[in-house]
Amino acid sequence: MPMDSARAFAVSVKDLREVFSSIEIFGPMIFIPLFFSIALPLFTSYITKYAGPQFASRILGISGVTTYGHTGLAFLSFFSTNVLGPVFLTMPIITASVIAADSFAGEKERKTAEALLSSPITNSELLIGKMASSFIPSIALTAAVFAIYAGITDYISMRSFGVLLFPNESWWLMLLNAPFLALTTIGLVVIVSSRARGVKESQQISTLLILPILVIPFASIFNISRLSAGFFIGMLSVLIISAAAVVTLGVRLFERERFITA
Repeated sequence: MPMDSARAFAVSVKDLREVFSSIEIFGPMIFIPLFFSIALPLFTSYITKYAGPQFASRILGISGVTTYGHTGLAFLSFFSTNVLGPVFLTMPIITASVIAADSFAGEKERKTAEALLSSPITNSELLIGKMASSFIPSIALTAAVFAIYAGITDYISMRSFGVLLFPNESWWLMLLNAPFLALTTIGLVVIVSSRARGVKESQQISTLLILPILVIPFASIFNISRLSAGFFIGMLSVLIISAAAVVTLGVRLFERERFITA
């Protein structure tokens, strides 16, 4: 049976309505990242103003750090990009895992899985619809968070130093990695969620991807690895392969009967 894109779209719309009809799901998923995208640049500005020169003397020895001729600006640039940039890179992981887990395991908890799977819809239509309902909001939210953080940071840097820091090369490359982080997360959740008993069990898979991302700032701070274009391109290559592998495996392992009874 050929795939009907209209049926896949209908699945996506249904899932998105369920997600955004529950404040318990979309509330923390949206408001916490938005809060941090506003609070963290203000916090960074405070540190830059009162402790930037002292910290800058330590980071100027790190390879690849741009000095800008001003220690405070050097600190602001380094901290905003190399430390907080990777932190915001966890956004597509967190958002995708929350929606994808609810999309599959949530069907079991709400007792709607049997009705969905007894409908005239193919496995491909079902999976594509559910993956799209997780992928689109996660990328939209990630782009919004990056844009808000970059905008506030640029306002601070322009007002204090007369320089716009964003968008820079690292920022664009991190954003380029975000879709494949989301796809890798969704693929893993599909594999786990179709066999999990509940949403919480499925969401735990996101920690497998968050922890390595959170190592990146420390690698930069301790000069273990330089967050250069080559670093992020290498990361992108790994994520493309990982996303393709886990999504393909998720499609192959998906079974309607096990989805209902697991």
